[in-house]
Amino acid sequence: MKIKKWLRNFVAGLAIGVGAAIPGVSGAAVAVIFNVFEDILVAINNFRKRFVWSMSILLPILLGIGIAVCVCIAVFSYAFEHFMFTLICAFAGFLIGSFPSITDEVKGVKVNKKNALFIILGVIFVFMLGVMSVLFGLNNIGAASAFITMPWWLYLVLIPVGAIAAVALIVPGLSGSFLLLVLGFYRPLVDNTVLWVKEILGIGGPQSFANTLPLIGMLGCFAIGCLIGVVFISKLMLMLLEKYRHQTFFAIIGFVFGSILILYFNYDIFNYYRVWFDPSLGDTFNIHPLMPNYVEIIFGVITLVITAFLSYLLVKAERKHKEEKAKIETVE
Repeated sequence: MKIKKWLRNFVAGLAIGVGAAIPGVSGAAVAVIFNVFEDILVAINNFRKRFVWSMSILLPILLGIGIAVCVCIAVFSYAFEHFMFTLICAFAGFLIGSFPSITDEVKGVKVNKKNALFIILGVIFVFMLGVMSVLFGLNNIGAASAFITMPWWLYLVLIPVGAIAAVALIVPGLSGSFLLLVLGFYRPLVDNTVLWVKEILGIGGPQSFANTLPLIGMLGCFAIGCLIGVVFISKLMLMLLEKYRHQTFFAIIGFVFGSILILYFNYDIFNYYRVWFDPSLGDTFNIHPLMPNYVEIIFGVITLVITAFLSYLLVKAERKHKEEKAKIETVE
């Protein structure tokens, strides 16, 4: 593989990893935006037949995802606590500005009643996930209590949970981290990982290896579930793209549009709004004193516009690159 393409896939992996770490942002949708989505599906489905080629595609992407997720867990835990709305606006802007790259896939296709239905169903399905996360969160329905003692059955439960999260890694517009949030597993997984890694490294207190095995078991079982989900769902998505390409992309458009909406309506951001107006309502967020709600709203809108503009410039550059490549191929 050429170095330029390797670096392009690595950068795409970084972006996918960032998207996968943020509830509401779809890592698969980011893959579509960076034009590596179908490459990933083909590589996964041909992993045994064309092992070397598949690894050349997947390795830089997986490396980028791994690095991005590790960095995001550390950085976003602080950002979510102090200025979540601004961070959400940044990702909303990225999705809005990049949206034309997804609609390009159905350019020239008539939006009839059937295709419009796919879009509407996609929006409704994803938006309902946001509603469910708020309802579940407000009623304290979740798995956080089980993570305190880590019983043996929890490790087994993490396998299907990982498989469910993997569905969103393959289906553009669905957020894996958001599905985990709805199920009540996102915060416990992230919080326990950060806490136990700090204990092992001796950060902020005495070094302790007491939770090394629970950490390995927790992440290992979750990873096994993700692997199972990726293999099975990637085969299904590839089949849908081959047989029902336009209908699939219309549904994806609905999923991505819905994911933009639920960035602003899910349990975490809903709770953030509540603490915005009444700090006594919770201790989950420690909103920065220099960022009262009216200031952060203004700053968030500015951030949204800037990130949308920058991401649209990337879309235009990618379109130009495709046109030039098509002209060269036509001449040859």
